[in-house]
Amino acid sequence: MWLSRAHLLLLSLLLCMTAVHCFIPLVGFSLNPTDDDGDDNWSHGAITRRAVLDAAADFLRDLPDCDLGSLATVRPSEIFQEISMIFMSCFGRVVSAARFYQAAIQIEIANGGVDLSDVTGHLPSAHFDAEKFVDANARLLDLRTGVLTAIEEGEYEAARELTGQLFHTLQDFYSHSNWVEMGNTGPNLNLAVPGADIGPVADPQTQTCVDCSKSLLWYQCEDNIIDSVNSQGLLTSGYYGGQTDMDGNDVPKPEDVKCSHGGRLDGTQDTSPKGGINKDSEWSILSPHSRYHYRAAQLAVQASRNFLNMIRQAKGDAQFANFLNLNTGSTLCFVIDTTGSMADDIAASKQRAYEIIDSRVGSPTEPSNYVLVPFNDPEFGPALSTNQADMFKQEIDQLRAVGGGDNPEFSLSAIRLALVESLPASTIFVFTDAPAKDAELRDTVVSLANQKNIKITFLISGTITRRRRSVPRSKREVGNRDTYIYIAQATGGQVLEIAKDEVFQTTRLVDLVVTSAEVNLLTTQSVQSSVRAHTIPVDSTMSDLVVQVTAVGATLEVFNPAGDQLEIGPDGPVTVEIQLNKVLVVRIRDVMAGEWRISVTSSVAYDLRVSAQSTVDFVYSFVKKVTDTDHFGVKEIEGRPVAGEEATIRVNLIGSDPTQVSDVTALSLVALDGRVLQTLPLQENEPLTEYFATSSSLPTVPFRCRLEGKDSGSSTFQRLITSVVETSTSRLQGSVDPVISRLLPGGTVDVPFTLSNSGQQGAFTIVATDDKGFVRRVTPSSVTLAQDATTTVTVRLRAPSDVAFGTTTTVTLTAQTSSGRSYNFLVFRVTVSPPDQDNVPPTCEVRALYGNCKDTDRSSCSGRTFSVTTAYRDEGYGLQSIDPRTFATNYTWTVEQFAPGLSDTTIIANYTATCCSPKVEFAVSDRVGNYEICTVDLTPPQGLSGGAIAGIVIGVILAVLIIVFIIVYCCCIRRRQKDDQTDSQVTKRSDKTDKGKKKTEVAVRDGDQQGRRFWYRFARKQEVTTSGGGNVVMKKTETHETRVEIHKTVVSETRQVEQKVKVKGNKK
Repeated sequence: MWLSRAHLLLLSLLLCMTAVHCFIPLVGFSLNPTDDDGDDNWSHGAITRRAVLDAAADFLRDLPDCDLGSLATVRPSEIFQEISMIFMSCFGRVVSAARFYQAAIQIEIANGGVDLSDVTGHLPSAHFDAEKFVDANARLLDLRTGVLTAIEEGEYEAARELTGQLFHTLQDFYSHSNWVEMGNTGPNLNLAVPGADIGPVADPQTQTCVDCSKSLLWYQCEDNIIDSVNSQGLLTSGYYGGQTDMDGNDVPKPEDVKCSHGGRLDGTQDTSPKGGINKDSEWSILSPHSRYHYRAAQLAVQASRNFLNMIRQAKGDAQFANFLNLNTGSTLCFVIDTTGSMADDIAASKQRAYEIIDSRVGSPTEPSNYVLVPFNDPEFGPALSTNQADMFKQEIDQLRAVGGGDNPEFSLSAIRLALVESLPASTIFVFTDAPAKDAELRDTVVSLANQKNIKITFLISGTITRRRRSVPRSKREVGNRDTYIYIAQATGGQVLEIAKDEVFQTTRLVDLVVTSAEVNLLTTQSVQSSVRAHTIPVDSTMSDLVVQVTAVGATLEVFNPAGDQLEIGPDGPVTVEIQLNKVLVVRIRDVMAGEWRISVTSSVAYDLRVSAQSTVDFVYSFVKKVTDTDHFGVKEIEGRPVAGEEATIRVNLIGSDPTQVSDVTALSLVALDGRVLQTLPLQENEPLTEYFATSSSLPTVPFRCRLEGKDSGSSTFQRLITSVVETSTSRLQGSVDPVISRLLPGGTVDVPFTLSNSGQQGAFTIVATDDKGFVRRVTPSSVTLAQDATTTVTVRLRAPSDVAFGTTTTVTLTAQTSSGRSYNFLVFRVTVSPPDQDNVPPTCEVRALYGNCKDTDRSSCSGRTFSVTTAYRDEGYGLQSIDPRTFATNYTWTVEQFAPGLSDTTIIANYTATCCSPKVEFAVSDRVGNYEICTVDLTPPQGLSGGAIAGIVIGVILAVLIIVFIIVYCCCIRRRQKDDQTDSQVTKRSDKTDKGKKKTEVAVRDGDQQGRRFWYRFARKQEVTTSGGGNVVMKKTETHETRVEIHKTVVSETRQVEQKVKVKGNKK
């Protein structure tokens, strides 16, 4: 028998794995290859991607000019290609899908992490195993509360991680339970719904399965679930070997009673009842109920999509777009020093922000969110994060330069706040003229920035010298210019040292890089002046090129692929955007595909950066293949990769539809000066979407990752991620489960991690910092580790008693040797949860409605208004928010005596608007995310105008006339054809009539040259048959309705052989 690639891969995996259960964890290392025979296996990753794709498409379809068509035929391996094509369809080539892509990947990784975590991998309630339906649904409800409250607090990254964890458990319900075998064709709509009953569960003593028969390698399980279990609608699920509950107690399978999870890798499959019921894959060796895999996967997709749509309904379109990064722009982020010497910088940043906002408002390139963080001495923050451009304008307008001077300030503390609030792949601009007072946060800032792929650029308008304050070094470290240079270089940003009168012109750089589709082609530092020529591959997906040279007095020349030098000037193809003493920036418009050349002339070493506009980009992560635990897949490496070990890099291409990209060829590891250190071939996992590269040992010097390939026109494309990668000889590992490690208001939680050392013996200092100040201590704070030694590190957090549910703190845990040679980090989030579940939603009631919108249209609607009085109440933790959702731009909304947390009190609100927006929804939510919506719709009936009615009448008349003409014409043609028929002769065979049977026989014989005619006029029941001799036999029930004309002779039931009756104008 021939073995496909899928079968060979499956067998190889079976040799190296010990156990697996649940849908395959991630698409990144799924069992299915890219060819057709494996594309029907739906992993957790594929299910999640498909659900996110569908929910995003539902959202985008509501945008004008965004016709997406049907997505029903999209296969698992094509999902991310489809995402790119959706964005292209809706926004054209000015908007990249990168941020939405990263949001989807974040959800997917959190989903797979449930299997790969030491905390939840063996927990039955995390997988709907062992009939733990009540516990599993309680887990879903806890996670649902976390998602909704985190979104309410603007903690979108935490919400995505919680959503991924919820998805895993929700999707496993359909693969691990008997829901599909019961015959259900839709998802269980009561899962993760407060107060709902998910259905009856089989009693612990009720037998649910019988033995399966076994083939050579696996069990054949056709009908091993007992019929009465399914017919009574009793839920059951399989037991899996080695599972433990939340208290660490074993959960054994009841022998001779309950089903197994099953599959080659389940230790209980040979315990009676033998076999299993899981539907995780299409391979019977892993999934005894593999024939139900596709149905289970599609129900899991639908249930996941329903949950996302619930988020949209509960939180509204604006917050839903933030949650999935569906806003098209990037972050406009300013971190501004507000000391007395910064008046010019504040004025310049304010003016530039106004220009950017006013020129882009309402366009796809409008920033998605705005972040402003001021800092002074000794204060920093608070961080403003908003989607409202007017609010950002208002806040930046209120900044004043007061006190301080150019003494060291808490600039890095402010940057850390900005990193938490900014979208991935954004740029943070820091305006200051003073060194950092909190330089000990340098590595924390770099770690957090690299985790989100955020660049940090410093605009330093003054000379920074090293100053020390009275704070002891053990508590506070003062940085210098090198601190900022290190941060900028490590994150892909830059340090621009400028004069005060150059600040505004330099901020032009903000306008150039805060775009929706910026890609990086080249970044090099400290290039020797003797190196002049640089080749830039330009592909067909690019538009403008931006070239920046940083050096005193540097100049450049630009040559197109034909070798022609282009003129630089206001009227030429190359325009100067910034020209200062140390900075030169030019823009090249309408570039053609091919190799461009940049020639730099400088008397000193210089930095060179080249970027472009394109929707084709990539993201990458360091991962490890997990094959030695109870689950398999790929798991992202937290922090830096470990030196001296084989490294696997997962590459995901963005904007990868075949109309733009034809091939992806290699991943290069590039030194900071531009030298290529390693070129790694790529192994395709999903065509034009996902690839893997492997390095036997990563470079020991810092490097960047660069992707190379071919566009659809065979031109070379090249993309660079500017953040810097460094290896480490230590590693921090661990995970936080929000259900097990719950942080309550006023409560404390200890989160354990492991620190391992693969290098020489060293003394490590361990530090944990967070943006909300929840961290209380790290134990131990220092430790000496021998080579290959490991220790446990515990981080204790405490939340204030008055903190809001959903508040999330982002913790950065670092470990560094005293020599500084080994450094690593880990970033995790902890979200505050309510002490108990509140399953009762708030109430929303329309108390009164004044006015109506009858007989109004677009020309008269503004002259008529309506008013609505609504009432709201909550009996649990209290109300959180009350908001009208309307397309109206001018309305009045008043709420009486409302404050978040108000309980057992009725709140009255009044809404007034014009009839131009006659529909409004009133959404109310409580503090744990439960919600209710009441709707008022005064849209007038869509009547027809007089002209439309007249047009319809005329159209109907014309249609009737045409139909009549066709009928008359067809009748004439048919009659003419009958008159012309002369090829047969009809004679009367007998006029005998049996009055009992009411039958008249007529014989038919060919060869009559005189012509004949049949005229049947049957208005009642009749039967016409042909006898063996070719005779026509007619049976009639009412003779006065039946007549046959045979050569002008009418045969009727009265036996009058010749009846003088005029028939249709014939002669008598």
